[in-house]
Amino acid sequence: MVFANMCRTPILPVLLLALSSLSDIPGWGQFGLKAVDAATQSELYALMDYLFTGYRPEVRPSLAGEATYVYIDMHLLSLQSLDEKSQELESSVILDVFWQDDWLSWNRSDYGNVESFLYPQYKIWLPDVIIENSVQKQNQLGYDENMVRIDSDGWIYWKPSQIIKTGCDIDVSYYPFDTQTCNIIVSTWMSTKTDIDIDPQTGSDGLILNRYSSSGTWELLSNSLEILPNDNDLTRFQFKIQLKRLRTYYILNIILPVLFLSSTASLVFFLPADAGEKIGMGITVLLAYAVYLTIIADNMPQTSLQVSYLAVYLTLLLGLTAMGVVLAVVVLHIHHKPDDCTIGERTERMTRKLRRLLRLYKQKRPQLARVAAPNVPETDGNMQKYATSSRPRSRGSVTPLACEPDSPPPAYAQNIEEEKITWVKVAETLDRIMFIFTGSSIVVCTALFFMILTIGS
Repeated sequence: MVFANMCRTPILPVLLLALSSLSDIPGWGQFGLKAVDAATQSELYALMDYLFTGYRPEVRPSLAGEATYVYIDMHLLSLQSLDEKSQELESSVILDVFWQDDWLSWNRSDYGNVESFLYPQYKIWLPDVIIENSVQKQNQLGYDENMVRIDSDGWIYWKPSQIIKTGCDIDVSYYPFDTQTCNIIVSTWMSTKTDIDIDPQTGSDGLILNRYSSSGTWELLSNSLEILPNDNDLTRFQFKIQLKRLRTYYILNIILPVLFLSSTASLVFFLPADAGEKIGMGITVLLAYAVYLTIIADNMPQTSLQVSYLAVYLTLLLGLTAMGVVLAVVVLHIHHKPDDCTIGERTERMTRKLRRLLRLYKQKRPQLARVAAPNVPETDGNMQKYATSSRPRSRGSVTPLACEPDSPPPAYAQNIEEEKITWVKVAETLDRIMFIFTGSSIVVCTALFFMILTIGS
């Protein structure tokens, strides 16, 4: 008769269904009950009746009215994603939560030496622990079918698993060589410190990483635990995570293509004006920079608190390229000016100086002509006699040449013809100046960009 009355209670069918899967685990008896000696069915039912008759899960269990101490640890399983634009960190975690319920303890010897058993979480009192900085709707941790373990001393062990999304202040200044710091804040929802006092487990210094699976985007540099001051009498603490972005993907897909593009921006001025592709090449490079700037902007949060140096760098290159297109139009206009349009004296003089400086000055090779030497007067009789003497000469002797002592040295005439300055040469000179200016500006901007990224990151 007693057994029939107990079977009518709604708690037993749920208990039998929830614990039946644990009956085959070594060391655990039927219904997931851990016992030294197997308890009889009547002892198990008597234990359930003893614990849960009149039990109210909405009432905090405290015999003396003192605060309930809840101890929490967190296992980080994986980092699902870190969305820079929405500034959200999505991670998979398991919480280790335990506390003492004074109303769920029993004497083992009275109930077949049962040490502990599993029970659905929604049927007992649970602390209102939440992830404070979650960007999702606040719900009870775990799910209704999740089980808790109840010990004979009244200790409750609860391990809810959760995929959480928390807010994270993203600093994109050094993107993609950046390091981010995100927090996971644990607190109570409504219970004050006089009701519930949550604390990390003794010896805990951060997230437990024995089950952590590495991310392909972020490297976990460090994590730490920090006790926060009470807010409106709510006890709080946080896990601080420091993440470093893995750079290989961004170097191959963003940095190197941008560098290759930057090397082509100044070539617009190296291309001859007669090629007919000067404007087309400039616009192509300009559009390529605009596309990459759009890609970067799509990954950045819409905030003015921090500005990415990469975006600034791309904007500078975009401006230089746009200026190059405008100047290319000016150069083509000068190049195609008619010959009957007179070049000003100042323009001609400046162009000539710049062409000499840039080694573009084309000067014809000097024409050298030897001037005929004057006739040598006839020598006197003594000299002629000496010159026609048949006296044998020694091998080392030298016969002096007959010449006029006051005759001038041979003279050379040089005919130098200066280069004629035309509008084509003016355009060529302007092209070379802009090639050097844009190329130097790009090199300086690139060097400063990488220096800032390397030092800042």
